Amino acid sequence: MAMTIDRGDLEIGLLRMFLAVAQHGTMGRAAAASATTQPTVSQRILRLEKIVGRKLFSRNRGGLKLTGHGELLVAYANRAIDLNEEALARLREESVCGPVRLGASEETVLARLAPTLKRFQRSYPDVELMLTVAGPAKLEFLLAQGELGFVISDSARITGRPVIEWNSRLAWFAGIDLSIDPFRPLPLVLSQNAGPWREQILDSLREAGWEWRIVLESANLDTTIAAVESDLGVSVLLRETVRSTGIREVKHGRLPALPEMSFGLFRSNSVLTKAQSLMEIALTASLKSAKAQRLPDFAEAHTWLSNDEFKVLQMVTS
Repeated sequence: MAMTIDRGDLEIGLLRMFLAVAQHGTMGRAAAASATTQPTVSQRILRLEKIVGRKLFSRNRGGLKLTGHGELLVAYANRAIDLNEEALARLREESVCGPVRLGASEETVLARLAPTLKRFQRSYPDVELMLTVAGPAKLEFLLAQGELGFVISDSARITGRPVIEWNSRLAWFAGIDLSIDPFRPLPLVLSQNAGPWREQILDSLREAGWEWRIVLESANLDTTIAAVESDLGVSVLLRETVRSTGIREVKHGRLPALPEMSFGLFRSNSVLTKAQSLMEIALTASLKSAKAQRLPDFAEAHTWLSNDEFKVLQMVTS
């Protein structure tokens, strides 16, 4: 629904309050987190809605929910705040230099980090940015040794409290042309870096009564996705990592529900340098934005026939 538009500019303070309400779900909780009053929060949100000319929140039983325009504003708000912080830091400091060492697991590099690191390096060309891509065990060791300043990885496999944490749900994926016979073992393409949830997946298949066979197991995500694209088998992937149009999320009544993965940004215990502090600001803003955004549908889900439907099809075609 259109609103009366106030031709003012977007204000950083209003955007911060908007993100606080989006994160906490109610104006009361946002007020407590921001050390202000609920009427003040309400007035600022109303002011922002008048500026953009759109409703940003709708009410539900649990509190407030972002509207479609609200979800769109989340990304812009985080970018504006991020850019504001960068601009102030650069104007207030003569120069920023020194090393920043960041470690990440492969799936988080693909899904979250590339745009942020590109922008950071462009903004601070004198900073020596080094990225290490490895498994959680190695990343935790390097973080503990002080060889990495930050790590982004599976929260369950890294010791310590994350600066920010978010959940991502796993999903079943297969190539466009892969045909599955529910009466034969399910061909699986698995990642060697799957960690504890690998056994959860296999156990859940056993409980569902679906036999399986591993056709390929790789420590490389690109290899795993290429195998799925080639219709070698079905794989379990994070939806954020799938950028190929040759892969579809698949659904089947016998395929078990998959667990959520918890990821976090972890920081070393050493005192942060100026360059590291700016990196933390950039990473936190980027991850908050990604956390708040609705994941896009990269492709329509492909539905396989259930056992009963498959039997009916056999009877019709025989």
